[in-house]
Amino acid sequence: MAQRNKNRVVVLDVETTGFGYKSGDRIIEIRVVEVIGNEIIEEPVFHKYVNLGKNISSRITDITGISNKHVKNKPEFEHHSVCDELLDFIGRSKIVAHNAPFDRGFINFELAEAGKREIPKERWIDTIQLAKRKLSIDAYTLDALCEHFDISLKSREHHHGALIDARLTAELYLMLMMEQN
Repeated sequence: MAQRNKNRVVVLDVETTGFGYKSGDRIIEIRVVEVIGNEIIEEPVFHKYVNLGKNISSRITDITGISNKHVKNKPEFEHHSVCDELLDFIGRSKIVAHNAPFDRGFINFELAEAGKREIPKERWIDTIQLAKRKLSIDAYTLDALCEHFDISLKSREHHHGALIDARLTAELYLMLMMEQN
């Protein structure tokens, strides 16, 4: 069972085969990072590649760096090692995501497909909305916000998989929480 701490949030990022679960796109990678107070906890993290039962397009591989070989022998989302372990790791913590409606939609779709309860909207914190309440800048993309706070994007030069983006979002979240309105 995941550590229970009132100052704990988890930062989640998914990579998918496209932009809409309603049009058949699916999750291919999930990463969840733990933040307690103002510290990113390096271990444990939750990280899984997910087998979607079909080929990943070259366009998605170019963007994420995830190819069919990454997911070939991995379990589907419904499998205990993905679905149940994800829910266990998240526990009752708030969930932070950059563009949370996107991640929430995909996660809740997959949970419903697995016969599990959806994670309510109230548990999600969207760093885009948080940034819009605290900052007045031209763009609210993950890259733009990281640049605003001098968070290095070096790890994102070639691809932007969940491994990288969850960590960057965690750093961004901490910076936003320190920012005065």
